[in-house]
Amino acid sequence: MDTERLEKLLDRYFDEGLTEATKQELEEELLSSPQARELFWQRGKLNSLLRQNGQEVWGDDQAFVQRLEDPAQQPNVARSLSPLLSQWIVSGIAVSMLIAVFGYWSIFHSTSKSDIAFDAQQIVGSPAHNVVWMAAVRRAVAVQWLDPEGAPRVGEPMGPSRFQLESGLIEIQTNRGALITVEGPADIEIISDMAMRCRSGRIRVDAPPPAFGFLVQTEHVYVVNRGTSFAMNVSADNEAEIHVIKGMVELISPSTDNPIRELRQGESVGVVTDGTYREIPSKAETFPSAAIVMSRTQRAKVLQRKAWERRRAAIVEDPSCLVYFDFEGSDSDDTVMENHALRPSGAKEHVTDGTIIGCDFTDGRWPGKHALEFKNVFDRVLFSVPGEHETLTAIASVRLDAMDTNVAALLMPDDSSEGNLQWQISRNKVDLSVGRLRLGQYVQSESTWLDCYSSKPILRPERFGTWVQLAFVWDAHRGTCSQFVNGELVGLSRLSSQASILKTGQLELGNGNAGHVLDQSIAQNFNGRMDEFAMFDRALTPQEILAHHDLENVSWTNQGGDNVWGNVENWAERITPLRADTVLIDTAGPDKAIYSEGTSEPFQSLYVGSNIGGTGELDIIGGNLNAHSNSSRHTRVGLRGGDGTINQNGGDVNLNSLQIGLDPRSIGTYHLKGGNLTISRAVNNAVGSLDIGAKSGIGTFKISGGSLLTRRGVSLGRDDGVGSFFVEGSAATSIEIGKEKDHDGFWIQHPGSTLKVLIDDQGVTPISIDEVGGDEGGDVTFAEGAWLDVGFLDAHRSGSWDIIKWDGVLTDQGLQFAHGVDPDVWHFEFVDTDGSGRSDTLRVISTQP
Repeated sequence: MDTERLEKLLDRYFDEGLTEATKQELEEELLSSPQARELFWQRGKLNSLLRQNGQEVWGDDQAFVQRLEDPAQQPNVARSLSPLLSQWIVSGIAVSMLIAVFGYWSIFHSTSKSDIAFDAQQIVGSPAHNVVWMAAVRRAVAVQWLDPEGAPRVGEPMGPSRFQLESGLIEIQTNRGALITVEGPADIEIISDMAMRCRSGRIRVDAPPPAFGFLVQTEHVYVVNRGTSFAMNVSADNEAEIHVIKGMVELISPSTDNPIRELRQGESVGVVTDGTYREIPSKAETFPSAAIVMSRTQRAKVLQRKAWERRRAAIVEDPSCLVYFDFEGSDSDDTVMENHALRPSGAKEHVTDGTIIGCDFTDGRWPGKHALEFKNVFDRVLFSVPGEHETLTAIASVRLDAMDTNVAALLMPDDSSEGNLQWQISRNKVDLSVGRLRLGQYVQSESTWLDCYSSKPILRPERFGTWVQLAFVWDAHRGTCSQFVNGELVGLSRLSSQASILKTGQLELGNGNAGHVLDQSIAQNFNGRMDEFAMFDRALTPQEILAHHDLENVSWTNQGGDNVWGNVENWAERITPLRADTVLIDTAGPDKAIYSEGTSEPFQSLYVGSNIGGTGELDIIGGNLNAHSNSSRHTRVGLRGGDGTINQNGGDVNLNSLQIGLDPRSIGTYHLKGGNLTISRAVNNAVGSLDIGAKSGIGTFKISGGSLLTRRGVSLGRDDGVGSFFVEGSAATSIEIGKEKDHDGFWIQHPGSTLKVLIDDQGVTPISIDEVGGDEGGDVTFAEGAWLDVGFLDAHRSGSWDIIKWDGVLTDQGLQFAHGVDPDVWHFEFVDTDGSGRSDTLRVISTQP
């Protein structure tokens, strides 16, 4: 089969540009080649689904409905092909495919490539009035996104998009009302408001009448809603389970000749990789429902509020804090906004409480949290912060409900003083639907800015009504002005020479000179809610800004300067890690963290080296360090483009699971030199407990002492990553993979990844892959292109050494020596040491003279 030629013929077919000669050529190819027919259906599905994205209005047209009801007006998918080929197309699998893909739409109707070849990124990134919105995330609970920057935001509509979550729950609703609950880890794609693809993960779909015909694609089965609720579990190897909760679904195989299968309430099937079905027990009750998502959402809000209360106490005690309004209100006077910052001496004596004018109290971010609502042009909070500042930070949690004017004032001068600071959300002159943060000093008498610094676009109307945290950091010592949204840097500007000092004075929240504006059309009022405001007379670090937003994260700073984990001064906002926190360590070298004594709270995860271009380093020399309070969270070393290192020289470390070098541009290293490392859970069944070099990341696990014990397996270099497992000599006490508790170990070494051993005068500590429970686990797999690197730690010698032993089955697809290993000196073999008739040991032999 000439694939390139067939592609050209299919292009012409879907463009309706076949001549008699090329039509005959295509017919002959399709009739003679199963591969050609498979490619035909792949192209047909792609064209149909893309076309569907632009068909909502047309599909609602009554004339279109009449065409659906009239068989004579149904589209002819076979178009003008021969009767024999047409008969093949409209029979068996072809009819199934049409029902699954088209539902009640006539999507193949005279479609040209120019109509359908849109760019999803252009749609998502284009101005709001051109975007085809298809769905929105309604709720997200304890979610860890694989790509946080590209992840959808709660309440913000989205076009066609793919996203992956490592853990947590999200609830998505399409424009047609289909409610999709997704439990991580998962990889899903929204194709349209009537179709999605699930590459992996656990999902539940509740489809009301407007979403009748909703389609879920997987690699080996398509599931079509026929007025139903159903759940699916798609594993990493693409096997799928379908459980019908209510109503009925239709199952269509995209790759085999299986007919349509109807599945009704209480029935369940599994679909294996060859597309065949197998009966399985129903497990529908194990999938998260909307009620469970709501319950977990409420619980998460309670936990967030508790975390905020802890952070609130740290802010109040911060000696650099000038102003802290928590918007909780006063029991005795609803016009007073108490400033909770400590004001013991100096200029702080003149910083005042706030005076509330016009605003009403309402609900804040969480149940029981209060906020102020700003509606009218005169609504504002007045307060005074006299002085001039070389460094200043302000943080505000706001919900913008509308932009009635070109400027929404956040923090403005009350008295029109010359050159006082102004902090606003201003409309983009090019696209009025886009808002930017703008900070500067305005000269009233000249009606001009002394200096003005704008962020990139941050707000569109679709984000109105959602809470965001805004911040700016003015740092004349560094000569920079930084602006942040939800802890993310959105603007970094170099200060002008005349703008090293930032003036404050009589200030107001939520308005700009309201008392001097008679014409409401030119007012600069904020329309929305605010439930927290803080101002500091120092420049907070990006880690501290992030900590204010991401309340479950606790960041290491080494501001105390002694590297000691237990020193409260070394943590952002002086908050040390507690249970349910995620600990971030993103400094290295002189500012690395050192854990040496005591027993830590069992926090939920530890991230070392988690910023693009940044480095993090942690030394563990004693004590008990625990990160296992949340079964779905993982310790990660080198992620999000960061470079992370953990050196364990002693102590006991207990982790849920350990991922090293997790994603593109990330580099991670864990060196176990002494002490005990226990990994008590797994990322998932396919990845195991120790995940080294994943998703184009680079990861290294090195053991030269101590002991390693895992509950499940080891994965090296999955998804185009590069992983190395390095055993240095015989000093390590034990390396037991899968011996912790009740699950089997395994070893999967992907192409380009390396098992490296250095042999000393006592040999080398062997790696043991254990099977637990008699269920035939403990398997070892070497992919084609997996490397084995071997050498001596000291003097060279001849002999043989066993480096891996396993209880299960060996699958060797092509393990080979790494470059630099002399094949005249070394060779390896798989041997049967227990007389079972199958190999159970990897042995290396040196013939060194």
